[in-house]
Amino acid sequence: MSQIISLAEVRDRSDASRSGSFLARIFELGNEEKRVWYTSPYASNGAGAFIGIPQVGTQVLVCKPGSSEDWYYLGATFAPEPLQVEGAALADDSLYPLERANPNLYRARGEPMAVQLTGPQGGGIIVSEDYNPGFINKKTEIRSNVNKTVTLSDAPGIDSIILDSGNGSKITLADNPQNNSVAARSIQVESVGPQKYINTESQTDILVRDGRELQLLNNSTGVNAAEGEPNKAGNVNVQSKWKDVNVFTQAEAGRIFIECLDSAGNNQLIQIETNGTGGAIVIKTKGDIRLDAGGNIDLKAGQAIRMESNDNFSIKTGQNLEVQAGPTVNIDAGKINLANGAGPTPPITQGGQSYYGDEGVTTY
Repeated sequence: MSQIISLAEVRDRSDASRSGSFLARIFELGNEEKRVWYTSPYASNGAGAFIGIPQVGTQVLVCKPGSSEDWYYLGATFAPEPLQVEGAALADDSLYPLERANPNLYRARGEPMAVQLTGPQGGGIIVSEDYNPGFINKKTEIRSNVNKTVTLSDAPGIDSIILDSGNGSKITLADNPQNNSVAARSIQVESVGPQKYINTESQTDILVRDGRELQLLNNSTGVNAAEGEPNKAGNVNVQSKWKDVNVFTQAEAGRIFIECLDSAGNNQLIQIETNGTGGAIVIKTKGDIRLDAGGNIDLKAGQAIRMESNDNFSIKTGQNLEVQAGPTVNIDAGKINLANGAGPTPPITQGGQSYYGDEGVTTY
């Protein structure tokens, strides 16, 4: 028996033996159909394998060894017009054979500049070495059939690892991209939908070790609020379900600011409140406590109001001083002057200003 090597066309990939064999039309046999056994660059006795059975209509190279009656698969060609494929043939001037698999294969230098393993719908792995005097696009990319990609780009402009859903969600780990799309050595997370960070049995730490700021900003206008909840958008919420909420500064001259920034605002409010019985709001300092209001200062207690001073107790009003008590008013002093001798000390109410002034954080 003589050995035969022939071109063939894949006609049917169904395989009752589950061995990877397929039916092909053998050109050297006058287009007679024979079953062809699939071969691979790598196989094992376990799960290790390289499997890429050619598609129906693909022109392949097959052989029949001289010592066998069986036909074996050698490899696939990229012939532009396989025999009897379904649908119209592609025009030679619109898409060359290898460019069916990768339209950018020859674009950089007129020679193939990529290695790839992709499925019929385009999903797979592409290692691109594109470069010429006008651009460098070296990258390794894993892609799905519907534009989900993991890209390891060494192109100077991008120089990043990019995880992209293809639908508005993306994570970029940057080295030093020259296009300034993201900062060098940064991680950028983008999404159209919500982002969640869930820790089930430990803790979540966000630490700036020795860099710059830790910023938590919400620039939402509320236009995308859930239907029926217009006021539940644009807020910044910090809440603990079972324990305390702590805000500390360890700086020697540390300062903590809570401020409504808009000088043209109206009805701005800072409110500290407890709702349970037996609670307390405590303000302590080894320095001064200063209250300064452009309007009224109102104090109301359901029970006693107690005030004590180890120095002068000064009260001054530009209008009437009105005091009303139930049964008794007690005043005890070594000397009591009426309508003469009073000299109250004016209050000192100046405060500080944050490093961001009245504009706040303007990074974004």
